[in-house]
Amino acid sequence: MSSEATPNLVVRSISSIELYQFCELLMEAASWFESRGEPLWKFHQITPHSLLANHRLDEMYMGYIAGKPVAAMILNNRSGAIEVEAEVRRESLFMHKLTVNRDFAGKGLAKLMVDWARCYALNQGFTLLSLICNCRDERLRWTLSQFGFDEVEQLNAQYQLQRYFCLDLDSCSVPLENMPVESIGFEFTGLNEVKPVLG
Repeated sequence: MSSEATPNLVVRSISSIELYQFCELLMEAASWFESRGEPLWKFHQITPHSLLANHRLDEMYMGYIAGKPVAAMILNNRSGAIEVEAEVRRESLFMHKLTVNRDFAGKGLAKLMVDWARCYALNQGFTLLSLICNCRDERLRWTLSQFGFDEVEQLNAQYQLQRYFCLDLDSCSVPLENMPVESIGFEFTGLNEVKPVLG
C-alpha cells in the first residue's frame, strides 16, 4: 500500500466535541448496510446518548487524514452482547463498530485501523484481538479473513447463532502494512486500564 493512498493516517481516542463526528461515521455505515438489505447496527444504538451509556469516551477511536475523520472503532475489554468463551474474554482486546467513510472505502483504511489495534493490543499485553461483528455480509467476512481474523460461530443461551472474529496476535500470518509508525500515527494513549486478570 502506498502512503499516497492513505497519507498520514493518525488514530487516536476522541474528545467530547468529536463525539458527533464519530456517530456520523457510524450512522453512514449503518445506512449503507441497510440500503443493501443487510442491517448491521440499529440506529438507536449509535446515537451519542446510547454510545456514552455503554462506552467511555476514551474507548472511542477515530482515524484522521489531514485532520478529517475518516474511520472509527471502539476498543475495550468487553465483548458486549456477544457471548464468548472465558479464555477469549480474558485474553482479548475487543474491537466494536469498525467503520470507514464511504469516500475512503477501498483505500486500505480498515486494514490500517486493524493494524493499529493489533499493535495497541500487543502493547497492552493482550494475545487476541476480537472483532465483535455479527454480520452476514459475505464480502465483509472475506475481507476480515484477509486481515487475519478467524470467524467464530456459536449458539448463545437462547440458541441463536452469534458470530464474531478473532485474531491471534502471536501467530497471525498477515503482516502489518509496511509503513513507518509515524505515518500511521501510533499513539499508545487512552484505554489506560491494565489488562484484567479475570474476565
